[in-house]
Amino acid sequence: MTTRTATLAVATTMIGVLASTPAAWATSNGVVTGMGHDLVQRLCSACHMVEPGQSDPPNHVGGPAFQTVANRPDITERSLRRHLRATHSNAMIPLAMPNPQLSEDELIKIIDYLISLRIVH
Repeated sequence: MTTRTATLAVATTMIGVLASTPAAWATSNGVVTGMGHDLVQRLCSACHMVEPGQSDPPNHVGGPAFQTVANRPDITERSLRRHLRATHSNAMIPLAMPNPQLSEDELIKIIDYLISLRIVH
């Protein structure tokens, strides 16, 4: 076996392993190191599960997991923009998501991050 063949075999095996889970897929595609990951960690993780592949545990109190949001069929860049620009708390639901007052750059990064989590079937 040549060095090139061995390298190709290892790379193919690694791709298969990495593609086996949403979190691994996202990590292999640079999701964790960019596209707003640090921003959502800082701004959203107090209420949301923000890591690739995470889902809400039983009896979860707080916002939905980002993976769940990303995989909803009605989620688009436009719907995310509208949602992130609005205030969702009121007298009846005082602890609902507030308007996070994001800059345009932050908004784009968070939307890109969420969309990047989408699992294509």
